[in-house]
Amino acid sequence: MMPVTAWRGRFYPVLVFLLVLVVTAVTLVGVAQGASTTTSLSTEPSRSASFTIRAEELGEFPAAPPAIGAPAAIVVHMGTGKVLYERNAYQRRPMASTTKIMTAILILEKMDLAGKVTVSPNAAATVEPKTWLKAGDVLTVEQMMYALLVRSANSAAVALAEACSGSVQAFVTEMNDKAAELGMNDTHFVNPNGLDGEGHYSTAADMAIVARYAMQNETFRRMVATERYTLALSGRSDALVFENTNKLLGKYEWVTGVKTGLTPRAEQCLVCSGTQDGVSIISVLLGQPVPDVCWAESATLMQYGFAQYRHVTLLEEGAVIAEAVVPYQLDGRVQLVTESAAEVELYKSDSVTASVVVDRDLVLPVTAGEAFGRVRVSVGGDVIDTVDLVAAQSYGKTTLGGKIAYFFARVGRWLGG
Repeated sequence: MMPVTAWRGRFYPVLVFLLVLVVTAVTLVGVAQGASTTTSLSTEPSRSASFTIRAEELGEFPAAPPAIGAPAAIVVHMGTGKVLYERNAYQRRPMASTTKIMTAILILEKMDLAGKVTVSPNAAATVEPKTWLKAGDVLTVEQMMYALLVRSANSAAVALAEACSGSVQAFVTEMNDKAAELGMNDTHFVNPNGLDGEGHYSTAADMAIVARYAMQNETFRRMVATERYTLALSGRSDALVFENTNKLLGKYEWVTGVKTGLTPRAEQCLVCSGTQDGVSIISVLLGQPVPDVCWAESATLMQYGFAQYRHVTLLEEGAVIAEAVVPYQLDGRVQLVTESAAEVELYKSDSVTASVVVDRDLVLPVTAGEAFGRVRVSVGGDVIDTVDLVAAQSYGKTTLGGKIAYFFARVGRWLGG
């Protein structure tokens, strides 16, 4: 029986689903008889079978979302952007240092991490909870990025903006251009760090858009998942230690980022990302007056988001889907197996359909890894994954000598009872 994994759900419906799928699929491959005079393991082209299962058969889902006090919030699926929860998510609000997600995107897309950044007097004078940069300091872009995303350094944002675009004003123009490109229609930046400013605003929905985009970047993911970063600067007797301002990072093993924000006008904000049981989501809270409540509400919303899905491995890598007898080979079989695992994240109202298609005759010689069909996994009519069905073994073309040896072996087996 092929292995099946279904997290947080009942196993029985999935096992029945796979049993029916495999039994049906095996009939797709014709079985050549040992006495055949051909080297073809015949199938009829484009034969297929399919089966569907509903997410609700895998277990119960939360009936209602939790109550939160933050004035604006949203929870979305990382991959699809599907909205799982929202509260005033399209209301324009100041977003504080979550702004730095956009700043980081532009720097990563335009600058070399090994490049040097010289701190200007303007950058050094930027408002910070605690001053740490001096005019004339030289850091790498990578060091500045860790200061930006781990410490949430306002001065680092200004220094990076000036190094990237020549001036803060030019950089802000690029931020707004990028926002328009991403479809952030209710966002406008006036600075690269999120300090309160007239006309500096976004929405929870737009911040989810930029976070989903940023989390596609491997370097960004690594930086926002960093709990502590140590930086040694010339002229300083002691190294600087940056602690991540995201209080959920390290507290919950499923938290993977992203960015906090806090100003008098914006109050506490948090864009959070996480992955649990193969399901990845993003939550955004804007304007929570009490920081500790912001952390608690974010965690609650993340857990609610995870609970809206079931991650299911329908087919493990190497699962046998069909097989055919090899002519002139005692007990010879060519098995068609999945080249990789077929997995799906099912939302509570989703249905998944797996379709097996064998569209090539199995004609000797056959090479291991050669594709003869595929399994298509679709949700809501959209194909979300395709896994090739490949030969598990190699068999050469049958020779005259091989046929004679086969017949003698058959006779010997018959005589031996």
